[in-house]
Amino acid sequence: MKYRHIIFISVFLVVCLLPSVGFLLFPTTRTTENRPMADPPRLTDADGAPNTRFFDDFETWFNERMGLRNELVAADAKIQSGVFAESNVSGVVRGTDGWLYYSSTLEDYQGLSPLSDRDLFCLARNFSAVQDYLDHRGVSFVLTVPPNKNTLYGEHMPYYDSVVVTRDHSAVRLGPLLEAQGINYVNLFDLFSSREDVLYLQRDSHWNNDGARLAYDAVMDAAEMAHEDYADARAAAVQSRDGDLNRMLYSFYGPEEENAAYDLPGAWTYEGEDADVEDGWIVTHCADAGGTLLMFRDSFANTLIPFLSEEFGTACYSKGLPNALERYLETWDPDCVVIEKVERNISDYLTDPPILTPVETEAPRDITIARTDSTVSAAISENDVNYLAFSGTVDPLRVTEDTEILVSVNDRTYPAYLTGGNSFLLYLKASEIPGSTAAVRVYAVSAEGATLALYEEVSLPG
Repeated sequence: MKYRHIIFISVFLVVCLLPSVGFLLFPTTRTTENRPMADPPRLTDADGAPNTRFFDDFETWFNERMGLRNELVAADAKIQSGVFAESNVSGVVRGTDGWLYYSSTLEDYQGLSPLSDRDLFCLARNFSAVQDYLDHRGVSFVLTVPPNKNTLYGEHMPYYDSVVVTRDHSAVRLGPLLEAQGINYVNLFDLFSSREDVLYLQRDSHWNNDGARLAYDAVMDAAEMAHEDYADARAAAVQSRDGDLNRMLYSFYGPEEENAAYDLPGAWTYEGEDADVEDGWIVTHCADAGGTLLMFRDSFANTLIPFLSEEFGTACYSKGLPNALERYLETWDPDCVVIEKVERNISDYLTDPPILTPVETEAPRDITIARTDSTVSAAISENDVNYLAFSGTVDPLRVTEDTEILVSVNDRTYPAYLTGGNSFLLYLKASEIPGSTAAVRVYAVSAEGATLALYEEVSLPG
């Protein structure tokens, strides 16, 4: 009996020491996430003071480098998937026939929290303000919304299909409103749905290179710019296990998947060393092309960058939110601005619309003056200190589904962004509003007429 205890204790100690031994002999040196691995913990911070987060930093650093970490993650995933038909990663939904889906798209897929008709109208008006701003400056504008994978290929979704509340996706309902507002909108929902070929990767949340080529061609057509469409190009078939969902689930050891590899000229180059398509700010140059592109994008544009960068002398790609549109326009003087935003995040343009001074308009002439429960205030923008942000709410009784909100500041009137429901936001350059106060009028304008909802002197931040 005594020997059994010794054996048990010995085995227990060996198991406890395995992570440390693995760390010394087989440390993990790369991560599946799109970020650098944690730096070694420091005893002091940049100012020389003791680092109060040392042990937290050490734990993160050690866990990321645990011996055989990626191999163990992959083994666990294969056991969970093969034996229990489940995903062991909360961010990944395991579908049928080897398909994987991003779990953050479930709410859209099931229709659990669709945007209201009012919110969709607000989104369309916000994009209309962007287009008016760019049209006023002679800059081409294109908007496109990549569909979530399960919006197009939901037949491989697991049991979630039985709890779908509605299939009327918010982004699909947005399309007709954008077109009614005259937005130069590339409707990828209709374009991709009309194709028989599969345009998304099974083991990645994004489109494949065939889908990227098709989206690139549609964007360039909408911008009315001559370009090579690669429609007759013979793409080589390549095998890869680099799908984002594949890496999340299986680390670097997931199944391989076929993708198309287009033989592009490769005439463009990155500005700066060690640039990568995952970077938040990218500039490319192509000596064989002219013009300048400014694109606000997300990770769906990773595979668009090689196509687009061949067609512009300079191309700037930003992931920043809210989009610093006016500042970049003044800096880069682009010929074309593209906004690309995936379906699951399109509501970002409701809460964080681009920073710009909208095109001035006329104040309504025939108005109703009424006492309303409305508010307005001014503050320095948290995202750009060169701008004042005028924000507030209009009395809900004065707001219908299609109500627009105009804001006059010192007798200059602008269309405000509609940030959902009865809320509004207006950016103006601080340098153009001198003084400590401003006379502000807020108008609610709908098909029934215009109401002066608020008129007051607003204190400006010093």
